[in-house]
Amino acid sequence: MNLSEKHDQRAADVEAERDFERRHGRAAEAPLDGAHPAEPRGLLDKTKDEVAAWFGNPNAASRRQRDGAAGDHSGQGPQSHGDPDALIVEEINQRLTADPGLDASRIEVRALAGAVTLDGAVITSADRRCAEDLAAAVKGVIQVRNDLQVA
Repeated sequence: MNLSEKHDQRAADVEAERDFERRHGRAAEAPLDGAHPAEPRGLLDKTKDEVAAWFGNPNAASRRQRDGAAGDHSGQGPQSHGDPDALIVEEINQRLTADPGLDASRIEVRALAGAVTLDGAVITSADRRCAEDLAAAVKGVIQVRNDLQVA
């Protein structure tokens, strides 16, 4: 592809993008607070782009990609590539701290390959069970060893 053809393709891409924004409310006049347009693209438009993408239309593929990315993504944070056991310990500590009926000030949490150990002391046997249940509910926990003492 020579320079002239690349320029023509780029111009066509820019025009398709502007047309999409004009028709679907994602133009420069969109709200600055990050809100998405109230009306998503219709099923017929999405289906047309699906078929056009099968036949190699790059603009249709781009619109399909945007349709897939549209929506409410609140609560979906970034993936951490840190130590999975450290993430498990952190999550358990947060849950133990957040529980209003549990004094977790004397609980120590350790994790190794998804196996969690709870050490320390709690006030009642109900607190002991509560701490174990909170730890077991965390994603990535395979086993919970409850070595908490009732004191």
